[in-house]
Amino acid sequence: MEGEAASHQALASIPKEFRRNRALATARLAPTQLHQRDIDQACATASTVFTLMAGHPIPGRMRSLLGDYYRDLITLAPDASVAREWADRYRSEWSRS
Repeated sequence: MEGEAASHQALASIPKEFRRNRALATARLAPTQLHQRDIDQACATASTVFTLMAGHPIPGRMRSLLGDYYRDLITLAPDASVAREWADRYRSEWSRS
């Protein structure tokens, strides 16, 4: 819970126009939610990264965080439909970057 609260606090302090910083903070928040077993919220949060980065390449560090998230997601929730939907979007977005 502390990690999630800290991530929300960090996001609240990042101006909207700093989309890359917001996307990076969001990419750090999603695994925290995932490890709390809040699968739906974690997938929604992780999807926000793609929305924030739309039209821009996903930087290496962010790609690495999303890759780690994906590995954890398929380990912790392999049968969840929201996890499969997120995985499909991840593969689609990954191929565009």
